[in-house]
Amino acid sequence: MVNFRFIAAISISSLIFLLGIFLGQAISYYNLSELRQSQENILSDLAGYELAYSILSEQDVCKIHFKELQKERAKLGQKVSDLEEKFGLSHPEVLTQTERYHIYQIKEYLFLKKVKKICNLSLPLILYFYSTDCDELCTAQGYILDTLSKKYNLTTIYAFNYEIDNPVLEVVKKIYNITSVPSLVINGKTYNRFLKLDEIEKIIYG
Repeated sequence: MVNFRFIAAISISSLIFLLGIFLGQAISYYNLSELRQSQENILSDLAGYELAYSILSEQDVCKIHFKELQKERAKLGQKVSDLEEKFGLSHPEVLTQTERYHIYQIKEYLFLKKVKKICNLSLPLILYFYSTDCDELCTAQGYILDTLSKKYNLTTIYAFNYEIDNPVLEVVKKIYNITSVPSLVINGKTYNRFLKLDEIEKIIYG
């Protein structure tokens, strides 16, 4: 009887363990699938804005509100961050989705850069480069940028993992001479160092 109970207990424990693994994989697959769909949706939205930009007059382009696009991109960025935290930066699928998100950010940045110039907008555009090796300093810089975003409702901060190996990202790093992390590009000017909140505010708002 004792042996039977022992075997039954082991069997139940093993079943629970396997069920946990199965559920974990199912949830992971769902999260990644949801992220892929979000990526496709937001790329489609951006394509629509780019088409409008190409066929409308400059005056009409300046009447378009791009806040919704930026809000959706911010939500997508949070999903990518959640997956990075849950599965780790080295997870193959996470790396793929992070790279795709980086490419999207570059496309949106270049698009808004053109709109900013044509419409003469006072729109701060910030690129932020970090890496997994830059723990405390990059974490602190990220926290400062989050504070800046909330304080001024700023949705045009684009974060990039410096270690991602992508030719488009390499071109961006070369154009802005990104040589270390953390680094910031604020309205086209590069700062290859950590910046405090008041320094960033002074650069943007004077």
